[in-house]
Amino acid sequence: MRLLVALTTALSACGGAEEEEKPIPQATAGMLPVPAGQVKLGAISHDPVAGFDPGGNKAPRGPAPQGPPLGADGKPSTEQALKNSPHNIPLRPILVDVSAFWMDQTEVPRKDYARFIQESGYPAPFVDENWAIDGWNWKGAQFPEGSGEHPVVLVNWYDARAYCSWAGKRLPTEAEWQLAALGPAADERIFPWGNEYDPLALNHGTIEPPNFDDSDGYYTTSPVGSYPTGASRYGLLDMFGNAWEWTADFRVERWDDLLGERVGDRIRDPHTEEIGHYVSVRGGSYFFDLRPNPAAERNAFLPELRRKTSGFRCASSSEPPVE
Repeated sequence: MRLLVALTTALSACGGAEEEEKPIPQATAGMLPVPAGQVKLGAISHDPVAGFDPGGNKAPRGPAPQGPPLGADGKPSTEQALKNSPHNIPLRPILVDVSAFWMDQTEVPRKDYARFIQESGYPAPFVDENWAIDGWNWKGAQFPEGSGEHPVVLVNWYDARAYCSWAGKRLPTEAEWQLAALGPAADERIFPWGNEYDPLALNHGTIEPPNFDDSDGYYTTSPVGSYPTGASRYGLLDMFGNAWEWTADFRVERWDDLLGERVGDRIRDPHTEEIGHYVSVRGGSYFFDLRPNPAAERNAFLPELRRKTSGFRCASSSEPPVE
């Protein structure tokens, strides 16, 4: 990563890069600062990516999503869109305040998780199913060959929390994750890098079966930080694509169920109780196609479930020590 930063800086100095292109910030102990800001928390719907035609595409279990019904103005109705999204609880988005914090620049790679296993004795990622035998299950503290730089997957919410605690960190709240990925609400970003979809800015899938897609360079997971053009405004990498990322929060049925400091109608640093039915996950994965609805990267999984598409990154309320 340091080599990538140095190369980007050198290119800018010699005129080999566009003037507006900025080098990826240097991380402290693998983390970057995210300044305080406001985010619009809740389920949102976006129009399909320009040029994407859902007609004729077939998902594994029937027709591909056709998009939300249109309102009288010819545009998707927010209320209808939310009702048509099974993983987004139909709560109208609200503005919340988020304090400054630090976040891992990349998803936790398998080589770091291996050290956690070695030092703590924690169980290795393993799923007792046939699909996990080849290329996914670990053998003790040994990850699948050649995948040390790839994000750790086959970890559930409890595993992710255990790693973060061991590392002296924590999982980010969903509001923190959203601020780190999309910036403040005033930016109105659809993707971490801006508002135009770029298939080479993330490791993604395709809605057409079998859903795997190597047009971005990788059939399944990619080494963390492989898509510098997909960096968020704060320099965070792989916020969309590669692996779904666990957050600290469970989904709530009412905004009144959120915890946090309340000032009038506003909530600062919203978070949830540490128990519930579904945990908020964000960002999509190498198996996920953003084109039908970019906002569908907001999802919810059972906390005990281990998937080959689910990973995480850590956050911290205080500045990490210098490496």
